[in-house]
Amino acid sequence: MLEIITNGVGITLTVLYGVLFSGEFRSIGVARTSPISPWTWLVVVVHLAALIFRGIQIGACPVGSHWETLSLLALLIVTMHLLLASVSGDRCTLIFGLGLTFVLQLAGASFSLGDQVQAQSPIGSISSLHAFTAWIGVAGVTTAGVHGILWLLLKRSIKTGQFGLLFTRLSSLESLSRLIRMATGIAAGSLAITVGTSIFLGSGVEASTGPVTPISLALMGLFVILALVPRSTGTVTEWRAWCSVVGLASVVFISAWVIQFGPHSR
Repeated sequence: MLEIITNGVGITLTVLYGVLFSGEFRSIGVARTSPISPWTWLVVVVHLAALIFRGIQIGACPVGSHWETLSLLALLIVTMHLLLASVSGDRCTLIFGLGLTFVLQLAGASFSLGDQVQAQSPIGSISSLHAFTAWIGVAGVTTAGVHGILWLLLKRSIKTGQFGLLFTRLSSLESLSRLIRMATGIAAGSLAITVGTSIFLGSGVEASTGPVTPISLALMGLFVILALVPRSTGTVTEWRAWCSVVGLASVVFISAWVIQFGPHSR
């Protein structure tokens, strides 16, 4: 019964995000400052409720299966894009967040159809905080990386005079620079909490010899530096964009490793 419910939730969320993505794609010509649809927020609330229910059911942060891990990451990424769009008043990059969320949900749904859902042992509050902030950090680095790529592409478009669809969709280099800066700040804070909580988690984490821990430490250091750099100039923003892209490549590797071997494999 639990497997049927999990499969149904995974497929339903995938369809809903697909609808939201296609709707955002059709509205490319609409003003970039138009309000976000209440239906978008409703889907995110439903997604959050599903993961909270799953977390209560297992007594821990829901990252115990492929579907849970990818679905949580998808939720955090779309939430981060929505918050950035709301705070900045510019939804020019929301379509990319919805597209990435749809892809993650699709991958998660495909896993949910093959995974055997098993009961998990409850874990402590610090362990749950450690896991949750780690994935917030991953979502922050991913969001910064996506905006970094868009900033670099837009700069190249302006430099070469090739004003295509991307130029029409995106607002400005200055707007993207602010969004990158906000995303790097969120990532830095979350990764710092993750590393801090790892001190209290015992020998299991400390004895880990897998690549996740050293890469996470390197990302935390890099993004703390990016978050503390003074207000952006063109050169500083370009460096921040490239570093965010490097961070995105790193979290792709970390996510693949965690899904395959677990977060603290030897």
